[in-house]
Amino acid sequence: MAATRRGFLSGVLGPVFTGASIIDQALFRAVRARAQASPALPELFDIEKLAEGVWSAIAKPQTLINSNAVIFENARDLLIMDTHSKPSAVASLVRQIRARVSDKPVKYVVASHFHWDHSQGLPAYRRIAPNADLLASETTRKLIDRETVPRLKASFETLRASVDDYKRKAAAAKTTAEKDGWERMRRETGDYLREMENFQPELPNVTIERDLIIHDKNHDIHLAFRGRGHTGGDVVVYCPQKKVVATGDLLHGFFPFIGDGFPLEWPRTLLHVAEFDFEKIAGGHGGVSPRERVHQMGNYIEEVTELVSRGRRAGKTQAQLETEIAPSKLRTVTDGGYGPSTAAAILKLRRLPPGDHTVDSVLADGVKTNVGHIFAALGKNV
Repeated sequence: MAATRRGFLSGVLGPVFTGASIIDQALFRAVRARAQASPALPELFDIEKLAEGVWSAIAKPQTLINSNAVIFENARDLLIMDTHSKPSAVASLVRQIRARVSDKPVKYVVASHFHWDHSQGLPAYRRIAPNADLLASETTRKLIDRETVPRLKASFETLRASVDDYKRKAAAAKTTAEKDGWERMRRETGDYLREMENFQPELPNVTIERDLIIHDKNHDIHLAFRGRGHTGGDVVVYCPQKKVVATGDLLHGFFPFIGDGFPLEWPRTLLHVAEFDFEKIAGGHGGVSPRERVHQMGNYIEEVTELVSRGRRAGKTQAQLETEIAPSKLRTVTDGGYGPSTAAAILKLRRLPPGDHTVDSVLADGVKTNVGHIFAALGKNV
């Protein structure tokens, strides 16, 4: 006998679902349909314990990327940092949390910044845990309100074209592995489009300007805004007793995304984050990083920004600088572990198109993208 909607969600989410308001049917239509077609939701995350009461949920590769999450287990409830690209990812993670971490209710959900792959799960948490507080910086709240729907709608045309392109490439594939890769990308993109068709964002109900401290019997949790970087409103979550900091995309295991960033300010913001006493960094993408990642990433952004700035003053074009500023010429990429560790994380945890991808090709693509974004940002004087 087919499960009812409430029965299915209650089985997946357990006590977290108890007492929730009626779930909007459109929001979980895709989740329910896929779950009824198979015995269980797919596991989209690898759960890694960072310290007593702190876990990192590392997102597995997907065509439309999910953010990582960080789970802080308080005495009576949970705080979760970041909410992924879609509601079904929230349902998947909550089920994994129930099975491997705790059945305590979700009390706090933090959006580190406004980007789609970190905030589009907020409506799912609001419906799953209607009494939970959704937290972010005041800037992030404004950006979610202003940017989410226009950006999502603008992405649909591109994604629909991608589905057709993936289908053509699968048909022309010369190997089974190549065909399967394009088919997987076509399927995952189509699933995302169907799930997000009627999406409406949820705004955080608690915002901070600089600091908020949650004092719990198990530990203290600090929410902190320390300046502009990846976006204008990046918040980090720091637990002093466990020496763990969750940093969203301000600091993570991939190359920085600077499309909405502030490259002249970002390294300084990271130095302010480094004033916290932590040993492990749970970033928004990639694996868990050691403390030295703060300086590696900050120095990289600073070096590339200086070279792009110098080139712009000399009258060089973006295309010229994208060619000239190669990974082999960057001290911050060739010295130490930043370049190899970044490439390794991308090769392991990104869904790259079928083909031959190497450390060198990944580094070249990452640096070229960063040069282009920094060139544009400096043109806007940010």
